[in-house]
Amino acid sequence: MRVPLSWLREWIAPDAPVEEIAERLTRAGLEVDAIERTGPDLGAFVVGFVREREKHPDADRLSVCRVDLGDGDAHTIVCGAPNVAAGQKVAVARPGTVVLGRKLGKSKIRGVSSHGMICSAAELELADESDGILVLPEDAPVGAPLDRVLAAGDAVLDVAITANRGDCASMLGIAREVRAAFGGVVALPPCDVAEAGPPVERAVAVAIEAPDLCHRYAARVVRGVRIAPSPAWLARRLEAAGLRPIDVVVDVTNLVLHELGQPLHAFDLAKLRGGRVVARRATDGERIETLDGRTHALAPDDLVIADAERAVAIAGVMGGANSEVDAATVDVLLESAHFAPRAVRRTARRLGLHSEASYRFERGVDRAGVERALDRAARLLAELAGGVVDTGRAVATGDAPDVVEGVALETARVNRLLGTDLGRDAIAALLGAQDIACAPRGADALACAIPTHRNDLRIPADLVEEVARMHGYDAIEPRALEGVLGSGAKPAWLELGDAIRDAFAAEGLTEVATFPFLDAAALDALGLDPGDPRRAMPRVVNPIAESESALRSTHVPALLALVRDNRSRQVDRVALFEVSRVFEAPAEAGALPRERWRATAVLARGREKRLWGGEAREPVFFEAKGVAERLVARLRRPVRLAASRAPEPYLHPGACADLLAGKDRVGVVGELHPAVAARFEIDTPVAVIEVDSSAVGDLPTRLPRYREVSRHPQSRRDLAVVLDRDQPVAEVLGAIGKKAGDALAAVEVFDRYEGPGVPEGKVSVAFRLVYQLPDRTLTDEEVSQATDRVVQMLQQRFAAELR
Repeated sequence: MRVPLSWLREWIAPDAPVEEIAERLTRAGLEVDAIERTGPDLGAFVVGFVREREKHPDADRLSVCRVDLGDGDAHTIVCGAPNVAAGQKVAVARPGTVVLGRKLGKSKIRGVSSHGMICSAAELELADESDGILVLPEDAPVGAPLDRVLAAGDAVLDVAITANRGDCASMLGIAREVRAAFGGVVALPPCDVAEAGPPVERAVAVAIEAPDLCHRYAARVVRGVRIAPSPAWLARRLEAAGLRPIDVVVDVTNLVLHELGQPLHAFDLAKLRGGRVVARRATDGERIETLDGRTHALAPDDLVIADAERAVAIAGVMGGANSEVDAATVDVLLESAHFAPRAVRRTARRLGLHSEASYRFERGVDRAGVERALDRAARLLAELAGGVVDTGRAVATGDAPDVVEGVALETARVNRLLGTDLGRDAIAALLGAQDIACAPRGADALACAIPTHRNDLRIPADLVEEVARMHGYDAIEPRALEGVLGSGAKPAWLELGDAIRDAFAAEGLTEVATFPFLDAAALDALGLDPGDPRRAMPRVVNPIAESESALRSTHVPALLALVRDNRSRQVDRVALFEVSRVFEAPAEAGALPRERWRATAVLARGREKRLWGGEAREPVFFEAKGVAERLVARLRRPVRLAASRAPEPYLHPGACADLLAGKDRVGVVGELHPAVAARFEIDTPVAVIEVDSSAVGDLPTRLPRYREVSRHPQSRRDLAVVLDRDQPVAEVLGAIGKKAGDALAAVEVFDRYEGPGVPEGKVSVAFRLVYQLPDRTLTDEEVSQATDRVVQMLQQRFAAELR
């Protein structure tokens, strides 16, 4: 918000320099980013008093002056101006000052040392040319910076308005804040209207058909306006506020917007059909060309202003080209309204169409200021455009806006939150500076009436913040914190999340945080069935983009997109994970979505060279399987890996496994299906690990068990057996562990072969069995008996053939 100081002083005139005004506004929460000067900077010049003037001994047209600069000394300055005289107050540039782009230094003029320059208006950049020095008023204080004496141009405050303070996006709002900081009275511009035309009802009728989106709509008719450039004062005012003057009608609406914060719109009355203006929802697919020349397709949630036949404006955002005021316009319909902020925000964001009007409507305007702004604009059009205002206003009323009119505030609560000792009367006085009327309530509380322009005040904490702003944050004395601290233990779900992060990070994976939005097209790319519960995602009412219109039910699409993006930037190995919430649509209408913690990781390998062994690498599925196994071990939960019986549609059916807790699946690990990888434009094998953290967190924790390292030797036996190619080896390993008994210390696969010598459809798998007891050495006979039991079990259960 650009605030020209000269304009602000017409509303309220604090006795303070612009720097102090900026500082107090900033300390009150309205940060002044910059002070822009529209004229020359006179701060480097000072006011001097000419004590004596003598003729230069060696030059007829030069004078030697003794000048007091407020430091008690008489400075010698040689001056060539004919009008310099003793007793004058003058503008002086001391050595070191930059004058017209040149740095001034000490000099000797015709043998006389000169310590500065007595300046003319041209040398101060206040005029194009001048005949002599600038003589200052007699009351100018000697030694004062010149900018305290002369007003050169204007100062413009660039005020940053926070999203909750839409009331400050106007001169009236800033003036209220200045009054709260300095005191005084805000002077409103005149808003009364001289009505001379026929009753407005003869020209137009207004109605509201979407009362939840339009709370109030008012209109006036001004006839016989002359479309012409605005007067110079109005054009300069808009330019100082950062706007381009267009014509007197448009400029008046923009002026009132900046004065009062209420957006207005002017229609050409002759272009409105049927003598009717209505605020209604758009029909699906309805189109309108706006003033910027763009055509927009509207949705049923968009609010439009329409005549009897078509939409003529997108309410609160921008007017339509079909009702635009132009050079042929004679009669004008002025609109002023109060729209639901969420409706304007949703429409402006969806259409990518933002304006000065939408900026204010999105933040909320003063619901009591609709008619005031309308009358102000009508008065100005009558004065500046020669218009005649019809008698009365056309007004329609919708539902009451969702606002809070009163809040109860306890004195003890204010002091507890701020660390102050303010009494009830002091708090009431501080809130009164913000137009919040307070009345005693009970023994130690206040009933606070919220002014209509403060849409951001809804709960007691909001009023506590107002007390802090008005009291001054720097006036709050620091105090030591007091309170009882708890144990500080982390919740179980947080501990589990940290453990998963540690496990993935230990495997060399990098944590990422992706946006929690998803589009149904991403689930199509995964190949999910139409009835898959993950398709029932909670919809976002006002999505940032149509491609992110729902809350995600899985991390996989976002992580695969990161794999694609990294691979496109020549990143050969991509190993990422995310631990965060996913969402399920509620079972009942109106209920909140169900949130579950999910941990997902992706591993992608390219064709990187290895220092030893060339390019040969195990399939990426086995790398991911190893990561999953170590993750399960680290979590100390009863979870195991098993062959997948119902693979996820986006995983390769021959390279996937389930993480099981009993018979329940709590996760999956597998290689991405080639067709899915192609749809995501990924050119390398990718493995995916998914863990339902919420389900795992509900499982009992297994405490680690330690045992002494056996001092007795191991006995090893190798078995090579032929199995069906489709037989999951993990199931065979589990069966071996059970059948071999307590003497078996470990079992692992060390070879897999298929090809010549092995029947088609079969595979040769070699197992290494390691036997060891903690308290004695096993005999060969015991080892052989255990191995024989294993061989017999393999033959009977898995139809294995010993090689």
